Amino acid sequence: MRERRIGMRLQVGPVDRVRDMQAGMRDRLLMSVRYGGPAAGVQDMDHPFVDVPTPVLCGEPRLESWIASDPVTRFRRGDLAWAEDGQALFGCRSHRIGDDMEQDALTACRDLLSLLDERGYPCLQRIWNYVPGINEDQQGVERYKRFNIGRARGFEERFGAQAERHYSASSAVGAAGDHLIVCFAAAREMGTHLENPRQMSAYHYPAAYGPHSPTFARGTVTPEAWGRAFFLSGTASVVGHRTTHVGDPLGQLDEALANIDVMLQRSSTAPCDRGGRVRLDLLKIYIRHPGHYPAIRDALAARLDPSTPSIYLLADICRANLLLEIEGVRL
Repeated sequence: MRERRIGMRLQVGPVDRVRDMQAGMRDRLLMSVRYGGPAAGVQDMDHPFVDVPTPVLCGEPRLESWIASDPVTRFRRGDLAWAEDGQALFGCRSHRIGDDMEQDALTACRDLLSLLDERGYPCLQRIWNYVPGINEDQQGVERYKRFNIGRARGFEERFGAQAERHYSASSAVGAAGDHLIVCFAAAREMGTHLENPRQMSAYHYPAAYGPHSPTFARGTVTPEAWGRAFFLSGTASVVGHRTTHVGDPLGQLDEALANIDVMLQRSSTAPCDRGGRVRLDLLKIYIRHPGHYPAIRDALAARLDPSTPSIYLLADICRANLLLEIEGVRL
């Protein structure tokens, strides 16, 4: 377990160990996310706390907690909870889906963007989406594609022709249960949203990937008030707009790592230790098939600084032919 402090702290580890570390700082908790918990939803805690019921492959449930340097103010409005400290706003929303994922996504996006405008934190830095049945068919269209339509409508309603400028780092992976879970981080000032020259910008994907392209940047460098932290979007084995190494989990891992190396260089963070191993303050690895976990874990261990906190989760990925996806944070 490792803790870094540059404007805010990120604590990651088994649930009981992280909670023990939080003694004396609960008034500064911005948001906590528990993976592998008993049920989906925003919990009635003294700070924004959401359960993502995605199975943890690397052992017991894990807790990810964001902690501000100063005391925060907390709010709850229905299924939306958030906290703010004057520079950052972190929040979470969990809502039971119906039979129209497009509308569910649009409502979630509208609620989120309206809240950020209302509270004076209009600049998204990161969004995490957990989408039930992400690859399942819904009235002839994959749920992820319907999710993209609704999400795009929300951004276009708010920002019009300038919507692309506001796409931040993001991810969308499958989730167990029937709740669409959205976690988010926003600031008063714009971050720097980055693209990967190895990949077509997701919002320019051809029509083969759905009626509307995904609306996210490949990564975001936060503003100076946040210490120029870096959020890496969900990154997979995609070159241009095509999936590579179909059916080969280790080939897909190598390609995803090649994409991550480019993004770390573009973010101007120090991406590696002296041995050339990737060094981040949190890495989450989503794996479609549990049988692939041991090989992916062992191969990734050779490329990671051993102090990097890593959480391996069982989840479907946004494309049916993708076997894994990796996201990260660098403070």
